[in-house]
Amino acid sequence: MLYFIALSSLRKKVNIMNYYIKKFYFVLLICFLFSCNNKTAEEHINNGIKQTENQQYNKALSSFKKAIEAEPDNALAHYTLAGIYTYMNMNEEAINEFKKAIDLDPSYPDPHYSIGFVYEKLGRIEEAKQEYKNFDNLKNQEGHK
Repeated sequence: MLYFIALSSLRKKVNIMNYYIKKFYFVLLICFLFSCNNKTAEEHINNGIKQTENQQYNKALSSFKKAIEAEPDNALAHYTLAGIYTYMNMNEEAINEFKKAIDLDPSYPDPHYSIGFVYEKLGRIEEAKQEYKNFDNLKNQEGHK
């Protein structure tokens, strides 16, 4: 009888150990999968630029979104996403992303010019003029550095 109790206890311990081993391998697998696909925002941006050059606009859009997922505070990531939105005639989305780029890096002149272009395309001339003026001012400041 004592033998059966000891065997039953041993089986419970083995089952518990198997549970934790399986859990360990599962966590290890998840960590491996995420670390293998952990590209930087810069890598996603570079991929998006190459895809744009190859006229793979939907893939580029996806790459630029992944850049933002990787680094939400990267002004260049928002700027490039806005650029592909502009190309795809998704003008309101482009404006929102250009504004985010400007908020993240107010000294970055290029988003001002680009948002001005979108405003002009939409007939919002006064807003376009203001953004072109902002661009010129920032470019002039850049030249004095």
